[in-house]
Amino acid sequence: MWIYFIPVIICVVISLFSNKIDDYFQCNKTLKKVIITFSCGIIAVCMIAAVLPVIL
Repeated sequence: MWIYFIPVIICVVISLFSNKIDDYFQCNKTLKKVIITFSCGIIAVCMIAAVLPVIL
């Protein structure tokens, strides 16, 4: 169950630095939106995968 928190921590760190990543690649805030969207999706999937075995 704890293995699902590793991608969550990585996504949070990447999300925190998404503005600097977007500035580095000069994508006019489109890359930031993509990074935030994918990070939220990965966090949601990992949280569901972590909670599902406890519920069932």
